[in-house]
Amino acid sequence: MYDAVVIGSGVVGLSIALELHNRGIKVAVVARDIADDSNSIGFASPWAGCNWYSFANGRSDPASDWDEITYKGLEKVAKERPDLCEKIPVWDVYSRKKKEEEKPWYKDLVTDYRDLEATPSNPLPGGKPYATNFKTWCLHAPNYTRYLGDKLRSSGVPLIRHRLSSLDEAYNLPSTGRVNLVINATGLGARSLIGVEDDKVYPARGQTVLVKAPWVKEQIFHVEGFFASKGQEGDETAKAPPQAAYIIPRPGPEGHVVLGGHYRVGDWSTCADLKEAERILKDCYNLCPRLAGPNGHSWRDIEVIAHNVGLRPAREGGARVELEHRQIGKKGFTSINPTTVNDDMGRKVAVVHAYGVGGAGFQNSMGLAVKVSDLAVGYLKSSSSNRARL
Repeated sequence: MYDAVVIGSGVVGLSIALELHNRGIKVAVVARDIADDSNSIGFASPWAGCNWYSFANGRSDPASDWDEITYKGLEKVAKERPDLCEKIPVWDVYSRKKKEEEKPWYKDLVTDYRDLEATPSNPLPGGKPYATNFKTWCLHAPNYTRYLGDKLRSSGVPLIRHRLSSLDEAYNLPSTGRVNLVINATGLGARSLIGVEDDKVYPARGQTVLVKAPWVKEQIFHVEGFFASKGQEGDETAKAPPQAAYIIPRPGPEGHVVLGGHYRVGDWSTCADLKEAERILKDCYNLCPRLAGPNGHSWRDIEVIAHNVGLRPAREGGARVELEHRQIGKKGFTSINPTTVNDDMGRKVAVVHAYGVGGAGFQNSMGLAVKVSDLAVGYLKSSSSNRARL
């Protein structure tokens, strides 16, 4: 019935499915949580900030290519749905002047990039002495994932709600039929999915405060050290939330703004920490007192809509993006795999892994989809040629 099955319905899985469909591959999406589940804590996508702010470590980092493709690709989304995606200024403020080699790789990619220094007549947000200013995209995270889901459905790509316990199951589901290729975009699920069980995967807990402030139209970041190495799971020092703050206006008519930031390694809790929320509100108010409104006088005057918590699907060593050849019915899987039938034992199949991007899913999404689709299409062409020769 299908050429491939994508497992995982976060922004990465949905973007990959859409790219594969656009290349003529018949694909289905299978996931426990699907694009409509914007209140689910089972995946990270609905809870993202979210904006385009590359974490890639220079041009040698493969993520820089994924980010560049996405930055350019979001132009089309913004034209089609300005309520989901818009380009607005961002102020990245900091306390130490950056050396030339420390400037971001994307300075020639983004719109209107400038390095600035505060003066008495031109102070910078938060009273910081230095800043980088440019224009970048911000997205309405939960509505954007729903938009991707709607695009897939309208194109005939099904989003099938199904909880997988093992990777082997995905090759022979009753709803999709027998396939030889699976795309593994399960995020944190890659840690426990039988057949993958990647112990390098860990949660990086995030917490934000959603507020109403329609008069705030610029993004402001004070994130020095926030995107540096976060340590290993189990490292107690790495779990201390960094003193970072960011302000991201959300597209759409609601006038909502997302305030953060928080990054706690190895913490699976999805309950809001009110002390951390207070810290976020105070720090963001110091960066932008306008959050409190025209008549506000302190951070307590900010209109809070919701406290949100999500678990970023991070991975030691970075994202895993690769093609793996495997065999169904491998020793250790047959007794626990209810959908593996006798004639499947020993069948040669493949999986393209696409997980472990941490908090970079939205800004990676389109470029990562291109990379993964290249691997998938290459495999399908190769396996088709091999069958033809046989």
